[in-house]
Amino acid sequence: MRGLPKASAVFFDLGNTLAGGSDTPEAFKASVRAVVRRLSELGVEVDPRRLAEVRLRNRAFFNDLRRSTLREVLGVEWMRKDLEDVGVQVTPELVEEALKAHLDAVVSLRFVYPDVPECLERLKSLGYPMAVVSNVSDHRMAEETLNKLGFSRYFKTLVTSAEVGWRKPHPAIFAEALRRLEVKPSEAVFVGDDPWADVHGARSAGMAAVLIRRKPVDGGLPTAPDVVLSSLRELPDLLIEGA
Repeated sequence: MRGLPKASAVFFDLGNTLAGGSDTPEAFKASVRAVVRRLSELGVEVDPRRLAEVRLRNRAFFNDLRRSTLREVLGVEWMRKDLEDVGVQVTPELVEEALKAHLDAVVSLRFVYPDVPECLERLKSLGYPMAVVSNVSDHRMAEETLNKLGFSRYFKTLVTSAEVGWRKPHPAIFAEALRRLEVKPSEAVFVGDDPWADVHGARSAGMAAVLIRRKPVDGGLPTAPDVVLSSLRELPDLLIEGA
């Protein structure tokens, strides 16, 4: 571990770094129920078990595609595919209604990790500009999560793969985040839970990388982080030490 350099800005991943609850079995089930309910309200009946089967199959396919290309697959694309595969005559309006039902269901389950508010408040009081960089298929997922948790006021910008088209660890999404805060990579610290997307991506972009351990990491780390933390409460003091 190298410690942190003097930083002019701090960038955060969102899912499983600041907020949990999006990639759980409960969120999957809630999404399927919400989509089926909304479609029924619009006069379209879908078997929830069939939709769940299709969603699992399509999600595996699209996740493989994302990993191999680092291109984002937008929510409207995978939702359209889900609906087509269960026999729905899709329209753009119907896809949007189903997608909004999915977003609302998942966002409602998002929760904040207990170490996050203190960390963000201290960094704000210390004057660090902050931004969120998130891999999401719909920008609204990240935006509404930040609003729900009351975090929007801490961040100067939100950069998502849905906007940029490229997913972390692709350098383009990090470059866009750096551009928006007008800082050089050598002046930036990135904080995330994913050794590949966050740590490898940030280090490859020339940024310092902090790994927050929200869960055990399988295997070795593809790229060594500058710092490994068990709690974000430790981050402000580390940044002060590097200043």
